[in-house]
Amino acid sequence: MGEKFRTFDWIELFYTDSGQGEPLIMLHGFTGSSRLDWVETGVYDRMNKCGRRLIMLDARGHGESDKPHEPLSYSGRAMARDVNALARHLGLESYDLMGYSMGARVAVETALMFRGPRSLVLAGFQMRDTYWQWNKAERRAKARNMLADNPKSRCNARVAAERAGGDRKALAAWIEGVIVPEYAPADLARVKWPVLVVNGEDDPDAESMAGCFREGKPVVLDTPHEKILRDKAFPRHALTFLKKVAVENGEG
Repeated sequence: MGEKFRTFDWIELFYTDSGQGEPLIMLHGFTGSSRLDWVETGVYDRMNKCGRRLIMLDARGHGESDKPHEPLSYSGRAMARDVNALARHLGLESYDLMGYSMGARVAVETALMFRGPRSLVLAGFQMRDTYWQWNKAERRAKARNMLADNPKSRCNARVAAERAGGDRKALAAWIEGVIVPEYAPADLARVKWPVLVVNGEDDPDAESMAGCFREGKPVVLDTPHEKILRDKAFPRHALTFLKKVAVENGEG
């Protein structure tokens, strides 16, 4: 069972909060949801068995959260503010952050904007991918394809919409409205906390990504980007990293 809360701009976001121990906020990827990315992949169960308080957030436009149709509702900063709003709603002064793909970028944005995160687990982390490289005209074209029912766009658009909770208009708004991350590789050195980068074989080099952070650790899995969360090695690496962070903070 989950609950909803109103974030900074009064959009209602869905989250679940379960377990005991140090809090870990989990952020899913684009067209995903907490259920799809964390529960159905088995990551939630494996993390839950190791004594963590697991907080899963459905991003705006996804899952069971509100799905505004205005492109201006979507940006990396807005989603980072959502994470901070959830932490404040739950009374959390510090917490660990785990994000996959889009969620990984939101986790970094959150760490750059707010003091709450004390460590980051970034899965499938990319500074530049297809979504960020589209120019304004391409974004509008992709957004139109998301809404169209022609044979060429119908399958991908509908599959993506169903994964996100069934609202193609919200995903179209996300595609048109989301902007290039408001940070550059050089900004990552400002993240003061330990960072684990777990990338797939077709992601950017994990070592170079991790090297952008002060305390970055790279891991490369022998699996493609879209299957990282289903690889049993991912939660194992994540738990080992988080346990080390806890020990260094005097909690282990």
